[in-house]
Amino acid sequence: MVEHKKILVAPLNWGLGHATRCVPVIRELLALKAEVVIGGDGMALSYLRKEFPHLENIQIPDLKIRYPKSGGFFLHFALRLPRLFSHVKKENRLLKKLVREHKIDGIISDNRYGLFHKYKPSAIITHQLYIETPAFKKTLHALMKKMNNRFSATWVPDMRGKSNISGRLSHSNKPLPKVKYIGVLSRFTKQKEQAITHRKVLVVLSGPEPFRTNLEEILTKELLKLNCKAMIVRGVIQEKQQKKNLSPQLRVVNYLQADELQLETQQSEFVIARSGYSTIMDLLTLSQKAILIPTPGQTEQEYLSEHLSGSPLFVFSKEDNLDVEKQLKELSEKDKLSPNVYSFNKDIISDFLNRC
Repeated sequence: MVEHKKILVAPLNWGLGHATRCVPVIRELLALKAEVVIGGDGMALSYLRKEFPHLENIQIPDLKIRYPKSGGFFLHFALRLPRLFSHVKKENRLLKKLVREHKIDGIISDNRYGLFHKYKPSAIITHQLYIETPAFKKTLHALMKKMNNRFSATWVPDMRGKSNISGRLSHSNKPLPKVKYIGVLSRFTKQKEQAITHRKVLVVLSGPEPFRTNLEEILTKELLKLNCKAMIVRGVIQEKQQKKNLSPQLRVVNYLQADELQLETQQSEFVIARSGYSTIMDLLTLSQKAILIPTPGQTEQEYLSEHLSGSPLFVFSKEDNLDVEKQLKELSEKDKLSPNVYSFNKDIISDFLNRC
């Protein structure tokens, strides 16, 4: 019986992407009559609280690492590895306590490497089995293999074969053990009919500071200059929703819940967003055209822009080469829409519950 199994779902709080891709997982757990407890910190926890206000939630402190202002990610994080390993140990001690106190039957972690358990089934969601770095790839691969092996299963949000999204980030001739490809995890659901558009551009901001704010400022100026009907979703989770008009054509909101954001996306001709993995999954689910802008210095997003450069849905642009008017024209000339071959393998969730 999978009913009433108590499952902790806990995403990493580095941008909202880890939280948004937990939405379909939580929905499926609830459909299977499992009892879900949300764990997390910061905006990730706030986002899931708003999506699932009726669910129990637990504060699980996250490692606070602020991204460097001018790239240099590799050295920045390499210097902080001792802190990361220390946090993983601390997080695992807390998990053991939470499992006892809340009678948790299973754990689903999105990129939180301390949330594994020796006696309870635990799955980690990640699309970065093979991290893109300028150096020490073999060492990092061995480390990732060791950390993933602590979990009962590794769920990669991607498809096998030529239709894959993540390329060499998740696929190799020597795959890691315990890996299952769970398919595309999107907070959106596939649309049955083509929506009627009434807006030219929807900007969906996300990701770490200070890059989120920097891009907001750049795109606000670009859209005011372009003077087309547009909306900016700032990706800032606050207790009270805030909306304002910067001009008769440009509206700004702090955040939208999944169903609201899907509607606004479907009613927009184009989207502009970071090329984060969860954002890409959302856009592919809706077959939505978009300008995607890698976060400066993030090798994963830069690699994805290279891997998906032939997509009929996307135009990729570096932040310092951004020309919204020109790139929207380029995007509008892409006539062929990508066939929607992406799906979520819900059987993996059911199998997990059966082991709890």
